[in-house]
Amino acid sequence: MSVRSRGDAQRIADILEHLESIRGEMRIGKEGFRRDPRAQKIVAYDLLIVGEAASKVRRATQRANPGIPWSELVGYRNLLIHEYGELDLEETWVFVRDALPNLERRLRRVRVAPASDRGAGSRPR
Repeated sequence: MSVRSRGDAQRIADILEHLESIRGEMRIGKEGFRRDPRAQKIVAYDLLIVGEAASKVRRATQRANPGIPWSELVGYRNLLIHEYGELDLEETWVFVRDALPNLERRLRRVRVAPASDRGAGSRPR
């Protein structure tokens, strides 16, 4: 499947896959994460993918699921990109501990907007 033909459901599946990867890396605990540059790079990469996929979800689907922090996911991705990959370890740990479980649950219940909503204004900015 080409990137261009990926629909919202596949993008959400991608987000869930990368959130699962993040959760797996964070099993080493807070101090282990602080000391492991490999885990930090994997988590940073996964967060980039999460934010990029979230940015590609159509606005109609985003509006149908206001409980998902779409703009925050994209914003964190932008922060990582523009700060040259600098990962705030404490902020990342808090996200994984506090927000990730609820985010995963909500994403599993996302209502994808019908394809007929693909007209003007349905693409995310």
